[in-house]
Amino acid sequence: MMGDGSSTAGWTATPGGLVARFRTRTMVRGLEFVTRVVAAAEAANHHPDIDFRYGSVVLTLITHDAGDEITELDHRLAREISTIASGLDLLS
Repeated sequence: MMGDGSSTAGWTATPGGLVARFRTRTMVRGLEFVTRVVAAAEAANHHPDIDFRYGSVVLTLITHDAGDEITELDHRLAREISTIASGLDLLS
């Protein structure tokens, strides 16, 4: 499980950004998760790359305006996404 969302546990820093894979088990659960992530991203005006497949969602966060660097914006949204995942009982 992702935990309480107080950290970016479950996320990996890569040259392409912060990356996390969430096992959603079904398309319906995956779509519900993606819908909530998109709402959070819109509210933050910070948008992840989303790879939505049967049984999993992979999210990548990076700040293009900062020269494709990982910034506090990415960490903040990662924590919020982790909270969303935890509320849906998703595994990373």
